[in-house]
Amino acid sequence: MNKLSKISFGAAITIFIILAIIVIGAIYIFQQDGLLSEDYSTFPPEGKLITNNEEYMLDLEAYKWEVGNSVSENKMEQNTSVYALGQKKSPIEVNKKQMAKLLFIKHQEFKLEQIKAYLWRDENQKEELKVEENRTFILPNDPGNYVLELNIKSNRGHVQYVGKIVVK
Repeated sequence: MNKLSKISFGAAITIFIILAIIVIGAIYIFQQDGLLSEDYSTFPPEGKLITNNEEYMLDLEAYKWEVGNSVSENKMEQNTSVYALGQKKSPIEVNKKQMAKLLFIKHQEFKLEQIKAYLWRDENQKEELKVEENRTFILPNDPGNYVLELNIKSNRGHVQYVGKIVVK
């Protein structure tokens, strides 16, 4: 092997090693960020309610969610009411007219199209809460037990969360 061939061979090996290090580093970084890992599934995002600097997980009830060619779906039983379902949940205690914010965690990217929030006073009476663009809304002024229903619509499907709110 002449001197020029040895230099070319050495340069090729050096470039190969540098590229391998870059690729391995990139894979490691993407896995740490959850971009290539299996942490995110085809299920809808988990919903978290933040109010008074406390965080509460909301129960995922009904949904139809699509990621790629996979669809996950859960339908609420036909004779089940949202109010009855919510009464079985662990209470989230809040103060009168307290602000709450909906946060989504553990999810694939999606485009949020609509959030509807309802406060059920009893089996037959609900009122819609105004949800701001930053996903905040004001809880009721009257003390009592309520059921919070949050419905989101996105480019991946729809999701319903239910929680029990106790206003002190």
